[in-house]
Amino acid sequence: MFILLYSTLYQIFNFDNAWIGLMKEGNSWRWLDKTASTTADIYWIQNPEQPSNSGGNENCGEIIDEYHLFTNDAPCSLTRYGLCEHNRQGYVAGNGYRYMLTSKGTWTNTRNECIYQGGDLAAVGMQDFYLRAPIQQALGFDGAWIGLRDLIGGGKDWVWADFMVTSSTSENTHWIQNPQQPSNSGGNEECGEILLEYDLRTNDRACSAETNGLCEIPIID
Repeated sequence: MFILLYSTLYQIFNFDNAWIGLMKEGNSWRWLDKTASTTADIYWIQNPEQPSNSGGNENCGEIIDEYHLFTNDAPCSLTRYGLCEHNRQGYVAGNGYRYMLTSKGTWTNTRNECIYQGGDLAAVGMQDFYLRAPIQQALGFDGAWIGLRDLIGGGKDWVWADFMVTSSTSENTHWIQNPQQPSNSGGNEECGEILLEYDLRTNDRACSAETNGLCEIPIID
């Protein structure tokens, strides 16, 4: 990262110091994306000269306002703000949300991945059936978990995972009609997915099955 970019971020977030994605491996410093670092791209504090490895355990990198946002090595156990860098890929649907796919996993695992990205499994956009097709065409999936869950079991109490979304109904869940869903086949189909094979309508499935998750992430201006 460049010092000018650090300065811009500091003006936005106004931190005294913040962790950046820089760690020491052995005797070498590396960025967390595994690219090798050099003195030229780390911008170490020059006075006092860093990295100093004071105490023999300064293995993480931070930037400090007091030193004009140059880089210092510090013990990883210290409490600092973290300066996040997010790759804003995905499909912007025009409804205030960005849609992204997770890696394959169970319903719970993919939901956790969506939450980590700052959102949740898709709920708001899934109620608008006609929004499903452009999302699928942009992201290219055959099936994906959405934020729909049978809380009690038995296929009788389906709710959207996002607490800001009203309770589900047959009208806003858009279940597959042939074969009629939710079927609760095997007695344990308590999570919702959408399937391209069935025109992106909703199917109930065992939550332990593994497929991609469809994340819905609010766009913050």
